[in-house]
Amino acid sequence: ATKDSLLHVSAAGRVRTVATCEGGFFGLAVSPDGSTVFEADFDTHKIRRVEVATGAVTAIAGSGENGDADGVGDAAQFCSPVGLALSPDGSALFVADSDNHKIRRVEVATGAVTTLAGSGEDGDADGVGDAAQFSCPVGVALSPDGSTLLVRTGNTTLRQVCVAAPPPPPSFAPIVVPPSTLGADFAKTRGDASLPEGKVTFLVGDDEERIEHVSKNLLCVRSEYYGKMFGIGMKERDAAEITVPKTDLASFTAFIDYLCTDQLDLGEGEGEQA
Repeated sequence: ATKDSLLHVSAAGRVRTVATCEGGFFGLAVSPDGSTVFEADFDTHKIRRVEVATGAVTAIAGSGENGDADGVGDAAQFCSPVGLALSPDGSALFVADSDNHKIRRVEVATGAVTTLAGSGEDGDADGVGDAAQFSCPVGVALSPDGSTLLVRTGNTTLRQVCVAAPPPPPSFAPIVVPPSTLGADFAKTRGDASLPEGKVTFLVGDDEERIEHVSKNLLCVRSEYYGKMFGIGMKERDAAEITVPKTDLASFTAFIDYLCTDQLDLGEGEGEQA
């Protein structure tokens, strides 16, 4: 854009004038498909859209009077809007409303204008919504995911505005520890000739860290998996060492300790028990 003209430059280098504006083109934003250019009209206090194919210019929001009002279409007011940024899906514009010291949001489809942040007073206070202050914001840039807006102000500071609330932390179903069967399981270690003799050492993870001298017969009565692993005819039955890949020492130690004691350490902090 020049001071008062919006130009289109083709891939071949051809230049044509798309639209002219007596107030001048200040902040510009282009729709994702490139068919529409949005501009902040500093002098007439409006937000306009320009159809690239036809050059048609229409006002989306702003009465044309210097003011500060949320509303729809020409019921809204701006005071010297400068910077523009468009949401990734093209549905919303974010406006650096310079002389109102605010960041405004404009819905492209309806022209509805709301204040995203800023009290309207010149300042630099951090806060949420109208508790925050800006000093003549002049430039805005939106993160690729549309969640964060960077604002450049007239006092040469760069501010961050969260456009959308951060997602809530993932929720997990509570871990349910079944009633202890430790005593009944220990009783199974007496009188069962099918149980293996001796102990086993586990080599855990890529570094083969060691968990040593774990009773095989206890593992068999406490875990169906190990009952099969150390069962009659299995090669692991007489093995002194078993490799356990794709896990870490802390997690596997907690598992073995649970089998041996019925105490589950979730590893939330040293010494913390479930």
